Amino acid sequence: MSMSVKPGERVGVVGENGSGKSTLLRLLAGVERPDDGEVTLADDTGYLRQTLDLPPGHTVQQAVDAALAGLRAMERRIRELESALTDDVMAEYGELLTAYELRGGYEADARVDKAFHGLGLSHVARDRPLSSLSGGERARLGLACVLAAAPAVLLLDEPTNHLDESALTWLEARLREHRGTVVVVSHDRVFLDRVATAVLEVEHGSITRFGGGYTGFLAAKAAARARWEQSYAAWCEEVRQVRDYAATTAHRVAAGRLMRDNNKMAYDRNAGRVQSSVASRVRNAHERLRRLEAAPVPRPPAPLRFHGTFTTTPTLPTTPNTNTPTPSPPDHTPNGSPEPSPGHQPGTQRACDAAPEPIPGRQLGTEGAPDTTREPTPSHQPTPSHQLASGYAPALSDAPASGHAPDVRRSPDAGRELGPGHQRPRHGYAAGHGHAVGHGHAGGHDRAQARVLVELRDVRVGDRLHVPFLTIEAGDRLLVRGANGAGKSTLLQALAEHAQVRVGHLPQEATFDPDLTVLDAYRHNHGYADEQRAALLGTGLFKPRTLDQKVGTLSVGQRRRLALARLLAQEYDLLLLDEPTNHLSPVLAEEIEEALDDYRGGLVVVSHDRALIRRFRGTEITMAGGRIC
Repeated sequence: MSMSVKPGERVGVVGENGSGKSTLLRLLAGVERPDDGEVTLADDTGYLRQTLDLPPGHTVQQAVDAALAGLRAMERRIRELESALTDDVMAEYGELLTAYELRGGYEADARVDKAFHGLGLSHVARDRPLSSLSGGERARLGLACVLAAAPAVLLLDEPTNHLDESALTWLEARLREHRGTVVVVSHDRVFLDRVATAVLEVEHGSITRFGGGYTGFLAAKAAARARWEQSYAAWCEEVRQVRDYAATTAHRVAAGRLMRDNNKMAYDRNAGRVQSSVASRVRNAHERLRRLEAAPVPRPPAPLRFHGTFTTTPTLPTTPNTNTPTPSPPDHTPNGSPEPSPGHQPGTQRACDAAPEPIPGRQLGTEGAPDTTREPTPSHQPTPSHQLASGYAPALSDAPASGHAPDVRRSPDAGRELGPGHQRPRHGYAAGHGHAVGHGHAGGHDRAQARVLVELRDVRVGDRLHVPFLTIEAGDRLLVRGANGAGKSTLLQALAEHAQVRVGHLPQEATFDPDLTVLDAYRHNHGYADEQRAALLGTGLFKPRTLDQKVGTLSVGQRRRLALARLLAQEYDLLLLDEPTNHLSPVLAEEIEEALDDYRGGLVVVSHDRALIRRFRGTEITMAGGRIC
C-alpha cells in the first residue's frame, strides 16, 4: 500500500475490526517497522494508543511528565545554557529557545489544566496512582497528555471512547483548531463527520482515500458498491450469453435447408462447408468464454454483517389486560438477508455458477453457550413496586411492541409535572422515594400483576452509588446518561447482582484468556465445537478464518465482538449493556441498534454514542454523583 497525509489535514481512518487500522497508526508513529517499503515520519509526532502504556504504579503527574518529556528536556537544556551563556553556545541557545516557543513550551502546564478540565479529569489528583483510576479515566488521561504536548502531528487511536457529550464537544473543537496534522482512528460516526476532512479506509490489506469528509466517504462507498455490482452482473450476463451461443446458436447454420434439383453430391459437399463453419463459430465462442473467465469481475464481497438477535421468552401478566394490547411475540428471524458467497477464485467453481451461500442462523440455547444467566432466588422474591413507597405514582406494565415510552404522568408526591428529558418522556417518580420504569396506560392493579425484573431499594455502593428506589419490569427500555464517573457502570453492576431473572451483562471491558482461540473462548469449554462454530459464524461477527486465532492477537474491536457474541448465545429477560457500540465499526453499530429495537425484554443501556442516543426509543435518566437525577 501507498499513502500520504498532507500538512494541516484531518484524516479519519475507518475499517472493520481487525482490518489493520491500529497497525497503520503504529507504522506512522514509528512504533513498528514495515517488512518492506519505506515510512517517512514527522519529527514532532504525538501518538495515542488505545490503552495507556505506563506501569500501574506510576502517578498521574508522572504520566503527564512522560508525555511532556520532550519539552521538559528542552527546558533543562535551556536552563543549562543560560547558566553559562557564552558566544560558543549562543547559536544553540537561540535555536533551542525558538523551537521551544514554537512548540508552546511556556503554555504546556496551562494546556494540561485545560485538557484535564475539558475531558472531565479535573477531580483527579496528580498524586493518584494509575492503578486507582478506572479504565475510562486512564484512557482520558492518555488523551489529555497527548493533547497537552501539542505535537505537530497527532496520531489518535479511538480517542472518543469513554468520553461523555461535553468532553466530545471539547475534543472536536480542540482538533478542529489544531494547526498541524491529525490522523485519527475512530468508529464514532458523528465525530468523524464533524472533524475529518478526508477518510482513509483500510480494507483487505489496502488503503483507499476518500475526500469530502465522512459524509463524502459514505456517498462514495455506496456509489462504488453499486458500480461494482453492476459490472459483476454485466460480466455474468455476458458469460451466460456466450455459453448459450456456443451450445445452441452456433450450430444453427443453414438448419433445415432443402436439397435442390435432387443434386445429392452438391448437397453433401456443401454440408462439409456448413460443418466447418459450425466448428469455427463454436471455437470462437469458447475462446471468447475463456478470455472472459481468465479476467473475471469478482463478486462483490459480502460485508461482515450482524445477524444475531437479542431474544427473550415473552412473559405476559397473569391476568389479561383489557386496556393495553398484548405485545406480539418477537420475530426471531435474523436481521439482514443471506449474503452471496465470495467471488470466483482460480481453481474453484465459476462465480456465476456458484449459488449464494446463506449464513447460518443463530441457534438459541445452544449447549455450549457460556453460563451468564442468573436464576431466581426463592428467598428474595420481588415485591410489587406499588407496595414499596406510599403515595408512589405507579409506573405501568405491558410495554407496547414499538418500545416507546408513555406520555408524561403526574406524580402526586412530587406535586409537579415531570417534563421530558432530552426530548424523550421521563418515567414518573415520587420525589424523595426513587424511580420506577414502566410502560402502558393501565392502573396500579395491572402493575402489580406485571413481571418485575429487578428492584433496588436503598442500594449503596461506597460513595459511588446510592439508589433509594428503582424497579424495572419486562419490556422497559432505559437509557442511562451522565458524565464520566457519575456511577452508570456501578448502577448496571448493582442491577445485575439484584436481578431475579436471566441477566445478560455486557461490561465496558470484558477479559478473556489470551491463550484461548476465539472459538474456545466463545464455547467456554461447553458444547460441541462444530455446533458452536456454526452458532458463532451465525452471528455475523467473525469470519471463518478468525475462529482459530488466539484471543491475545485480536484487536480491541475484535475482542468487543467476542464479548458481544457470547452475549448472543442465550436468551435473557434483562439486558444490561455498558457502551455497547464502543470499538465497533459504524455499520456494525447501526445493525446492533436495529437488533435492540426488536428486543422485547427489559433493556438498560449506558452510552455516550450520540448516534445511538438519537435513535433510542425509550426512557432516559441522568446520573450525577452516584444518584439518579
